[in-house]
Amino acid sequence: MKYRNILLLSASLFCSVISQAQDTLATHVTYDVTTETAVGTGDYTAFLLTANRHHVLSTRPNTAYLRGAVNVEHAFSKDLSLSGAVDIIGSVHADHKVYLQQAYLNLQWKGFFLEAGSREHRQVVRDDLLSTGSFVKGTNAKPIPQVHFGTNDFWTVPYTKGWLQVNFDFGYGKFMDSGYREDQFVEHDVNKTYAKDIWYHQKHLYLRSNPEKSLFITVGIEHAVQFGGTKYFKDLEKSPSEKPLNLKSFWKVILPGGDSQYFENNAMEDWVWGNHVGVMTAQIGWNISKDYQVQVYLDNPFEDGSGIRKGNGWDGLWGMQYTNKAESRQYVRGAVLEYFQSTNQSGPLHWDSGDYPEPIRHQITDLVTGKDEYYNHSFYGSYAHYGMTPGNPLIPSPIYNKDGYSAFHDNRVKAWNLGINGEITDHLSYLVKGSYREGWGTYDVPLAIRHHSFDALLQGIYQTGPWQFSAAYAFDKGNILGDCSTFDFKISYHGKIL
Repeated sequence: MKYRNILLLSASLFCSVISQAQDTLATHVTYDVTTETAVGTGDYTAFLLTANRHHVLSTRPNTAYLRGAVNVEHAFSKDLSLSGAVDIIGSVHADHKVYLQQAYLNLQWKGFFLEAGSREHRQVVRDDLLSTGSFVKGTNAKPIPQVHFGTNDFWTVPYTKGWLQVNFDFGYGKFMDSGYREDQFVEHDVNKTYAKDIWYHQKHLYLRSNPEKSLFITVGIEHAVQFGGTKYFKDLEKSPSEKPLNLKSFWKVILPGGDSQYFENNAMEDWVWGNHVGVMTAQIGWNISKDYQVQVYLDNPFEDGSGIRKGNGWDGLWGMQYTNKAESRQYVRGAVLEYFQSTNQSGPLHWDSGDYPEPIRHQITDLVTGKDEYYNHSFYGSYAHYGMTPGNPLIPSPIYNKDGYSAFHDNRVKAWNLGINGEITDHLSYLVKGSYREGWGTYDVPLAIRHHSFDALLQGIYQTGPWQFSAAYAFDKGNILGDCSTFDFKISYHGKIL
């Protein structure tokens, strides 16, 4: 990974912050050291040990890593603070041996922030441990370096008497996996094109009523775009195709817009600026009592107007979440039950794509704007970072393609997910997860035989002072990832320097 410049800049800024802040009690410097080993049988590390973990643990079997991070936080005043971190991972039997997982600086003022760098972020409305995650900005892939600003959490809007809260984020960044994409292109003949130097835009906006009331509602939207970059072809007679990268393109990707001459030049990738991926959320919460809360939700995915209009049928993440907020030990702290579907994609046809010759196209008078091809794109290949989708991992990421194909082979999925966690003693907690999924391939290349997989995880976590010990067992049964069985052991230590 080409992180050298980012690492040098982050290190110099870190040294500056520490040297200027050592003499004040408002400065906190901590460090974290973690080692993890996964051993077992099968072609991969069991799915639920790697999913939604920012691609920290390799998908390859029999792997291990050592991780070290330094975190600095300095408060200038009650409302203004500066924080940052440098986080490095060294792995064995993994796609990346040594890499910079996080390096960022974060300036906070009251409930708002401005941040630059690469950082692992929590999901806004989905449970990081129990849910399968967001369709757009989940926790499945390595962080994408960016500059962005927003709210730290839900911020109460003034003059609404606490009835309206908002959570937003807005930023631009860049995918760092150009070398990885190029290697896949060179090594595997199945890839006819690849894109590099891809830029990234993301944003979200969530509105929530007062969560302390008996009933409360959350609605919102997440949106991410791949733009810019250059596409290269296996056919050497074709010159590389380059997308513009200027102030106009940074503006155009905020809302989908594109080429007004689309029907004349018949270039599907020019219809809009970039590869757009989004999700709209509707969520209702019920505080049964002071401690017990239940929420139900629908995350509706979209890649264009057909999904926004809910022309994609039952596609989406349908879920129910139980949370126990009591401060005392709870055998069941939380539980999530979810159904995920991505099979409809607004139908199998998209007549605008030019797949049908004239005069057949003009004979289609209905609105036929389906075949959304979730996570795939004709120019950028796939919505993935180092082979892992930043979105929902139940759609198998390209890193699992044994033929080296760099896009998604199986984006039409139906799945169920169940997750439960809680505390057994004051020091010992547990996590249990299970999912069952079926896959139909894609509309262009449907599977002759439906794929399926049952994945399960049992984990115990023991916390004592600054030490944390974890032991887990996970397995996969089926023909999506094959039969995999993995034992996992992790030790973490959190220390304080200042």
